[in-house]
Amino acid sequence: MTDPLQQALPVSTLVLGACGGAGATTTTLGLANTEAARGGGVVAVDATPAGGDVAERGADAVLSVSGLEQVVASAAAGPVADDVFDGYCSRTSAGTRILNRIGNRTATDREFHTLTGSLRARGVGAVHDVGHRLRAAYLTPLLATPTPIVLVVPCRADAFNRLRSALQSIGDTLGEPGLARTVVTVSNQDATGWQVDLDLLREYLGGQVWGVETIPYDEHLGMGIVIEHTKLAPETRAAYQRVSAAATAVAEGRPERV
Repeated sequence: MTDPLQQALPVSTLVLGACGGAGATTTTLGLANTEAARGGGVVAVDATPAGGDVAERGADAVLSVSGLEQVVASAAAGPVADDVFDGYCSRTSAGTRILNRIGNRTATDREFHTLTGSLRARGVGAVHDVGHRLRAAYLTPLLATPTPIVLVVPCRADAFNRLRSALQSIGDTLGEPGLARTVVTVSNQDATGWQVDLDLLREYLGGQVWGVETIPYDEHLGMGIVIEHTKLAPETRAAYQRVSAAATAVAEGRPERV
């Protein structure tokens, strides 16, 4: 029987922050690096409207001056050769390729139609950092299939209060099926411990979302330096494995927790 924690990520996973500073970018990198470290082909995609910092936060091996826009421009003219594609990507030491948005224009749905087709043709998984806005029109190609959503919320009372609006945004955009494929992931950014009762959160969300996972405080993440997957604490890497397995279960339509 296959260990659920060793199953590959689905073709596409969306990572959404419940608010600014939730940890969506670090979670995107954690999920992508988890897949890459076990030998899977995976690309972390900057799916924010005008460009985020996923490459600056995670490209500890290669930081490319090119990115998503160049891949899209090349793909519009025909299939992109592997060496050309790799040249546009930044890279982590775990083996994740990163397509950062250079930011010379705002994201469009046509761009993501082209990019999604190019990634599928390569047979690689993609983890998309969408920031904290799900209803933007350019995300339509990413929402057209029953994609798992990892909704990241910091472990703070004020952030938990704002979680309601994030869930409402998912519900308004995708209905109950969208909520049913959402994995709420609580990111602890406080070295003193868990500041909110997670059992109360699980009770409150019961029946609304697929499940609730947690990512513990990690000193390496808290330093704000470029992330190296091997420098994360074992508990942190195990947490990313659980979230990855949950996303896979969602994609496969399995209702049971992993």
